[in-house]
Amino acid sequence: MSTGTFSTTDAKMERPDSSAARPTGDRRSRPRAKISARVRVRIVNSPTAFEEVCNTVDVSRDGVLFLSSHSGYSPSQQLEVTFPYSTAASALNQPQAAEVVRVVEHGNGLFGIGVQFAAAKAPAGDAKANSGAAPDPHAGASLVLAIEPNRRDADMMRGVLQQDGYKVVIVPTAQEALEVLKTAVPAAFITEIENPDMSGHDLCLIIKRDDRLQRVPVILLTRSARPQDYSASHQLGAVICMAKPFNPDRLQQVIRLVAPRPAQRSAYGARVQSGAIERSL
Repeated sequence: MSTGTFSTTDAKMERPDSSAARPTGDRRSRPRAKISARVRVRIVNSPTAFEEVCNTVDVSRDGVLFLSSHSGYSPSQQLEVTFPYSTAASALNQPQAAEVVRVVEHGNGLFGIGVQFAAAKAPAGDAKANSGAAPDPHAGASLVLAIEPNRRDADMMRGVLQQDGYKVVIVPTAQEALEVLKTAVPAAFITEIENPDMSGHDLCLIIKRDDRLQRVPVILLTRSARPQDYSASHQLGAVICMAKPFNPDRLQQVIRLVAPRPAQRSAYGARVQSGAIERSL
């Protein structure tokens, strides 16, 4: 398995401890998931070049917290962060501009370094300016993009969604899905967490950090029965995490809720936010 990808076997996913003490002035706008994965960090505004690969402690859609033995980090420092990071030949490493927002000494020569991605700092009103022309994926859109290598499940998924008038594109790998996302903004994106080439959690993070794609609802499927796998999915931005094998009627209802077709909008209203979906099913 490629290093740096989240999976139910090699990633540590736990419910965050909301009672843990936080440093003064530490403001977190998004919940964090306790995920241990590799991150590559490069300091860009330093007279001496410095780069290291560390393990994350917490992950959110806005940034990461990692442990380092390097004492040269300081608040407001500009970084280039690659997360998730992998040394595999097929890795899709994507460096992002980031800034150090907190440094906490842990003892034993270790420091907790909290970084925020530059894209997360942009005011909500500037989203279109930053992305050129970020379209609303729900403005007349009807494409549902899914990753499903199993032909029987793919046919079942295509059948129930085409009944509602959606255009359905199903690919067998994460890499093929990313190729589609380069030119298309789907109304919804469906993937299993346990993909062989890139986990659904990795894909969810990539989508939520892209100005053009961040409003696309992500639906995760999993064969895991662990509650923490489901909570981590929500914390990383997925609207719902469903057990697999999935119930076709339930999947159809979820798609109707998160990406209603024009004829369905009078019945389902505007786009439904993450927490409301579970209550609606």
